[in-house]
Amino acid sequence: MKIALVDDQFDDLHQSEAFLKKYLAENFAEVADSIELDTFLNPQDLLNSFEPKKFDLFILDIFMKPLNGIQVAQIIRKRDKDAAIIFLTSSEDFILEGYKVFAVGYFLKPFADNADQFNETFSFIFRKLLANQKNLTVTIKNSGLEVSIPYKSIKFIDIDWQHRICIHLAEEKLYPSVSYEKIWSELQNDGRFIECYHRIIVNMDFIKYMEGEDFILNDKTLIPISQRKSKDSKSKYMRHLLNSCL
Repeated sequence: MKIALVDDQFDDLHQSEAFLKKYLAENFAEVADSIELDTFLNPQDLLNSFEPKKFDLFILDIFMKPLNGIQVAQIIRKRDKDAAIIFLTSSEDFILEGYKVFAVGYFLKPFADNADQFNETFSFIFRKLLANQKNLTVTIKNSGLEVSIPYKSIKFIDIDWQHRICIHLAEEKLYPSVSYEKIWSELQNDGRFIECYHRIIVNMDFIKYMEGEDFILNDKTLIPISQRKSKDSKSKYMRHLLNSCL
């Protein structure tokens, strides 16, 4: 994975670089060594070397010269519709402008003074980027055969009336010989999945909308939200919606 970090203030650029490298090493140690982080003090230098698919994530300061971050993002978006873009800013005044170029989030500077906001936003976005890159799968035994199921194909998981774990896919149901706890321990590290009810896991990519204390999936399946998990589930779903353009 390649990340471009752009800020025309020397001290801010290198403080952000140091913070990001430390954060990745502490929170994504398994992939930190494989991540390339390129820094640019001049936004024009980035654009001169830019080509589609070269970077997976752009982190752009909004207040830059000769081109500001919004202008840089507009140029990037014309050349690469899929790249993820995050803005750096010391003010939230231009955030709505950022979303016009389908930015997936923003960070307030300096990172160290806004660590909670950084962690919440970056962790969600980065896990999704990793999932998209790796096409992650979970391997189970179904009817004695070993099967690899892409995360993206799982709609939801629950326990049926016979106390069997059931994995609901688009066209079929699987009843693997694995514990619910083992499946959840793997999926909970992926930002798409939440446990919204006791022993029910839903992939938020399949949620069409939320109504009262239920999630309604694209196929009209109703997934309940428990009172105990309501606040956390709804909060995660709202973050998922805000970042759904990724």
